[in-house]
Amino acid sequence: MHQIIYPNLEDGHSESLEEYILQICHQHKTENRAMAFAFIVSDLDDPQIIKLLRDKDYLQALNKISSRYLTVFYLNNDYVDETINKAGKSDIIRFEFGIERVDAPGNYSPKYLVQNLLNRENLPSPSILFFQVIDNIITDHTFAQIREDRIEDAFIEMKQIIKTAIESLSTVKDENRENSSELFNLLKLSIESSEYWKNARNNFDKLIKIKDFLLCWKI
Repeated sequence: MHQIIYPNLEDGHSESLEEYILQICHQHKTENRAMAFAFIVSDLDDPQIIKLLRDKDYLQALNKISSRYLTVFYLNNDYVDETINKAGKSDIIRFEFGIERVDAPGNYSPKYLVQNLLNRENLPSPSILFFQVIDNIITDHTFAQIREDRIEDAFIEMKQIIKTAIESLSTVKDENRENSSELFNLLKLSIESSEYWKNARNNFDKLIKIKDFLLCWKI
């Protein structure tokens, strides 16, 4: 787990954060501390994720699981709190006067930062984004959605997602760590296969519930 501590919340901007993330990715690959990378994606209205990331026990557990296979980025408390504070003040101004302040802060939520990093307009929130970096360029990515709303359940789900991701990397020999594209393809296949069956199971559960409901009213 790699906590992003933003030193200048007042004048900072997302571009500098993107540069920082890519710099850490390069460093961790060079030092054999990671084979791939992840970012915990969330909006400011995902309280279970915010609270989970403030708990040292949860963070230590996730850090132990990710080990030297995966570097997982997340934003620190002060950053999130300051963003919430700024967003709240900005919303009040817009509500009272019907205009947006010229100096209103940008949206620096984790979801917004990741969208900038990938140039994507839409990402599920909350979720874990997995990505690969080669020569300071993001070459591939995939993601797994966090569906649980309660803190403990969200932690269990997050833990399982990370375990699924690194299962494909744990058997890779050190001499093959440089094969970044091939390694990420293994991770991507594991995550997307898992997500497929989760979605299929959820749809099936919904059908079962609908069927049971209809049977109750059958004459």
